[in-house]
Amino acid sequence: MNVRRLVPALCAVLALTLAACTTGSSPTPSPTAAIPATATRDVNALTRDRVRDGGLLRFSLTTLPNQWNPRHADAAAEDASRILAPLTPQHFTLDAAGRATANPDFIVSVEVENSPATRVTLHLNPLARWGDGTKITADDWIATWRVATGRVAGVTASNLPGWQRVTEVAAGDTPADVVITFSGSEPDWAEPLVAGPLRGSAVGSADAWSWTTYDASRYASPFTVTHVDTVQGVITLQRNPLWWGDSPKLDQIMFRTVQPEAVAAAFQHNELDVWEIGSSEDRLQQSKAAADTTLRTAPSKRGRILQIATTGALSDIKVRRGVIQAIDRATLAAVELDVAPGTVTAWSNLLLLPTQPGYVDEARATGVSFDAAQASTTLTQAGWVTGSDGLRRQNGQALELTYTLDPADSAANTEFTQLSGQLLAVGITLLPVSHGGDLTPEKVTVSPFPLAHLPAAATQTLYSDLVTKISTEQDAVRRADQAGQLARALWQEATTVTLYQIPQQVAVRDGLANYGAPAFGSTDWEDVGWAS
Repeated sequence: MNVRRLVPALCAVLALTLAACTTGSSPTPSPTAAIPATATRDVNALTRDRVRDGGLLRFSLTTLPNQWNPRHADAAAEDASRILAPLTPQHFTLDAAGRATANPDFIVSVEVENSPATRVTLHLNPLARWGDGTKITADDWIATWRVATGRVAGVTASNLPGWQRVTEVAAGDTPADVVITFSGSEPDWAEPLVAGPLRGSAVGSADAWSWTTYDASRYASPFTVTHVDTVQGVITLQRNPLWWGDSPKLDQIMFRTVQPEAVAAAFQHNELDVWEIGSSEDRLQQSKAAADTTLRTAPSKRGRILQIATTGALSDIKVRRGVIQAIDRATLAAVELDVAPGTVTAWSNLLLLPTQPGYVDEARATGVSFDAAQASTTLTQAGWVTGSDGLRRQNGQALELTYTLDPADSAANTEFTQLSGQLLAVGITLLPVSHGGDLTPEKVTVSPFPLAHLPAAATQTLYSDLVTKISTEQDAVRRADQAGQLARALWQEATTVTLYQIPQQVAVRDGLANYGAPAFGSTDWEDVGWAS
């Protein structure tokens, strides 16, 4: 995206607080500038003048999509979301830390009022049009709000977070002005707006909700689908001739079906330009074997956690804390991710990822962190005494815990081995079970607006005052302090232990610009291309 075009209409909207711009004004600096974020992206960022015009970008799919509505539940599948990414309008874009900015291709300026409820006015770009040339207007935003809030019979929308906090959407002084009113003071007002609207005429009924085929009139983006070959399993995108913004650098984007077991060979034989390898050591080594390849790596929006039961011996908070103190999370992460110990930062906050603004290492802040000696002390204080065999017992009962182990989860298997040794070192025996274990691993996805989605544990009456403040506080610094108080309290409850932030690892052809591992960041598809 051309930086020069961004400046006049920029409205920085941060995850912890969202500063408002007024029409025609320069950007208002956000107080969250004092709250650092360590997020980075690895996308080979180049200015447009350093990206050549033309070229093809090739992706793989497992299957062709059967759903083209990006907010339909069936579109959440990896293949569908990959195809829809360059086709779906981006009214707000996200940086690597998840902070949102109005996209001037769609929104000229934003006004925010808080008196007392938050009211946001979007001034839409009059050039913005759907694929058949129809202008994007307030009617599209109204229709999207209706479907997102259950006002359209027979429709259950997906991937539309935050709309439940919106009480009204209406046109402003003109159809190009959209007024969004929230139920109260709303610091995370950008959340429902990031994805932008769906075309109103395509979501007004249950019959219209399912898009089983591609229809260009439902999209507004730099690319459009020009060919779908269901026999060969190929979908081709080309430059959208009706696109009003910067012309895309690429001529074409191609998706073709490749069975998972054949992706490595296809990439190594230069039949693909992008391979999302995740955290697999096998895929990592296979990608390194491919010629003319660069590995793009960044922290992702996903993390690994352990849920800790509160029954049996674990009903005692001291035992739960002792368990957390016995877990060397940094080493655990390093082993699981096949990287050297010390290169992975453990995740120690139930509200924020390490790369998000306002993150504090709550393990260190509370003392409920890895310390085998302290774990032994904590467990002894809880009445679990070490015997001559090195195992802890209370009233003759050994301290045995169970771990929910899915044989198909390779990370869980490695994790179990490491945890068994770490817990045994402080006298705890860990046993595998198929379900309902005392310790249960999970992968979670963290929102770019994490304080709008507080964990279930925060609903306890004990925390109600803090939760209310976090949900309504407009000042970023005060909100960060409140979030820190809640995060420390929840960490000390010791019912969940966050382990590590899962990295993004994407293998790409040398020379691919403005694409790779973006962390929370959006992809500016008009800028993706090959270095000149």
